[in-house]
Amino acid sequence: MATKRDGVFVWITWLAKVMAGEQNCEWASWFKAHHENYDKAPSDFDTVKWNIEHTRQLRRLRLERRKLGERVFLQGENAIRLTLPSGVVIAGKPDLITLPDGQPTAPSDGQPTTLWIGQPTIHDVKTGRERCSDRIQVMLYMHLVPQALPAYAGTRPAGCVVYNGSKVDIPPEAVGAKFIEALEYWLGVIAAFEPALKVPSCHECCFCDIAR
Repeated sequence: MATKRDGVFVWITWLAKVMAGEQNCEWASWFKAHHENYDKAPSDFDTVKWNIEHTRQLRRLRLERRKLGERVFLQGENAIRLTLPSGVVIAGKPDLITLPDGQPTAPSDGQPTTLWIGQPTIHDVKTGRERCSDRIQVMLYMHLVPQALPAYAGTRPAGCVVYNGSKVDIPPEAVGAKFIEALEYWLGVIAAFEPALKVPSCHECCFCDIAR
């Protein structure tokens, strides 16, 4: 049974799909942001197959970047959970962050610090076809990682969406004022007290995990 959250919690992938217009039913993301422990609808999505393929592609990418001499940081090391001034919590977990070799992330006393000169690159692996939300998801990471993880404070990360056989590079300049304005607008929609628009459709409802 769904229970109301103590505060608003937004997962980055929810926000990316709404911003991209791939999820017309804004209500679904609004509901998840405001509620937890809701009954989930059965799904025929093969999570086992997806996890195996994603893990293999991520390992391949990790080895590739290490061969290039880069330092590699995997999912759990990159997890972000940022509390905004409004009290809204936004969270996510980039697949991979790479740094040019030789850049320490902390001084000898072990206290967090900013990176030495150089640029982090945030990679996210996708097993399906290209979607606009894939790029937006990485751009959200590019904007939020320097705010959420002290080791990256003051940096301007680049981004890269990695597909099976291709990739899309995203320059730091892509995360400009217009993108940040759009982020704030759609975050406001999902975080608002009033429910967002509910747009039932055969296509979206079939894939929605919220039980009717």
